[in-house]
Amino acid sequence: MDHIYEKVKSFIEDNGDEYYLCEIEDILGVDEETLLEVLKQLKNDNIVTEEHFFETGCVNNRVCTDCFEPMEHEDTELKETPEGDIQHIHVYRCHKCFKKEYY
Repeated sequence: MDHIYEKVKSFIEDNGDEYYLCEIEDILGVDEETLLEVLKQLKNDNIVTEEHFFETGCVNNRVCTDCFEPMEHEDTELKETPEGDIQHIHVYRCHKCFKKEYY
């Protein structure tokens, strides 16, 4: 696990948030569960922040900022901006702690 930790740490330090979680899995050959566990450790070690990996863009591949469990798209809310445009707000809910997050 230490080898994988160092590999993921190095990759994220070199690339920041330029890759989606599913891309990191493929590039590094790490399964999703292991990758999320390593990301938890990296966040606890103050090496990464949520900006590195929460804006994933992959279907059902967002993770909770509190417990790092998978989140599911629950709803899309429409909001009018001050300019009169319609903005789509995507609501995700954590499978474990049921926290809602908005994107």
